[in-house]
Amino acid sequence: MFKRYICGSDRETYFNNLFNSLEEGFLLNEVICGVDGIAISFKILEFNNFFEDMFGVKRNIIGKTIKEVYPDIDSKWIETCGKVALSGKSLKQKKYIKSVDKHYKVNIISPTKGQFIILFNDITDIIKANEVLKKYFILFENAMDIIIYLKSDGRIIDANKTAVEKYGYSREEFHNMRLQQLREPSTMKEYQAQMEISASEGIVYEGINVKKDGTTFPVEVSSQTTEINGELFRIHIIRDITQRKESEEKIKYLANYDALTEIPNRGFFMYQFEKILNQSKANKNKFAVLIFDVDKFKLINDIHGHNAGDEVLKQVAKRLQEAVRRTDIIGRFGGDEFLVIQPFIKGREDVLMIADRILKFVNKPVKWNDVNLDVHISIGITIYPDGSDNTQGLIHNADRAMYFTKKKGGNAYSFYINNKLF
Repeated sequence: MFKRYICGSDRETYFNNLFNSLEEGFLLNEVICGVDGIAISFKILEFNNFFEDMFGVKRNIIGKTIKEVYPDIDSKWIETCGKVALSGKSLKQKKYIKSVDKHYKVNIISPTKGQFIILFNDITDIIKANEVLKKYFILFENAMDIIIYLKSDGRIIDANKTAVEKYGYSREEFHNMRLQQLREPSTMKEYQAQMEISASEGIVYEGINVKKDGTTFPVEVSSQTTEINGELFRIHIIRDITQRKESEEKIKYLANYDALTEIPNRGFFMYQFEKILNQSKANKNKFAVLIFDVDKFKLINDIHGHNAGDEVLKQVAKRLQEAVRRTDIIGRFGGDEFLVIQPFIKGREDVLMIADRILKFVNKPVKWNDVNLDVHISIGITIYPDGSDNTQGLIHNADRAMYFTKKKGGNAYSFYINNKLF
């Protein structure tokens, strides 16, 4: 019994109650030394109920040596315990015990020479929690995305390394900031609405954020609210989507603009054409449709090659942009065919001015490999509603006028109005 090693019989009940009420494992041992005075084992003298539950042992191990119970016990651990028993100096350390797969904080003390007590405090959950926290901290710090922790009122608690690098604020500066300070001011109303939604549920949204130097960049924000000890916190994972937006703009551009000439392609031109037509019908306005191609363009390709032809088309598009007004709509319809819509005209006189400008600007040689390539165009013109009341009819009749121009020798323009070519 415990009384034999620590106290007299009159205190047995007191110590037994105290002994078994401890919420940590208690193990009393007697050191066994070799001929050289170094501990080689120890005998188990007593343990409490908590130790019994902790290691799954029975009381029949009392009186046995530790090596009988745990044959694989580390000899260095025995020596360490022996030093405490013989010197009287206590020792505290953390120890992992493989047989039970647990981490313990152990306190080794010597109540009397040759004996020692080990107090075991199971810290496995703490160790594992710390390991998880460490892993999350590594992820937090090394994440490619910006991660910001904040209180429910928007005050920033912490920000990761990517946030520091991206925004230009130090970690200390972040701690004195609110999330709205990272938002572009013109998007603040939208931000408030997003925060109201994220307060009750997760949300993913796009916005514009501001760096310390005032420059902005587009972001995708994943916002999640979590409760810790009764207090609400928000986690924002923010991704810089500058490259994505640039790619989207490029795709949008390529979908709407001709890759060679960089002016609107057929699809985008027709989209704008329909808008002008509907507006003109509603407001009873007139507009002109001009179509032209490069005279003898096939000959340029055949003699000088397609690269030369491409250069001619690029120069024609560039000159066309210089010739028309800002309100005019231009487009490449395919091959060497170009179209122009001239909105808000009063009559044929307005169209003559733009047609003359186009001829003047476009009908100039294009230099190619030290050769001047002659460029001339033939223009066909019709006017809404006199030429037709729909897009296909207007294009068809402007095309008829263009071929009428070619028959007359080209390098000029002709009209198709009220079923007449002139």
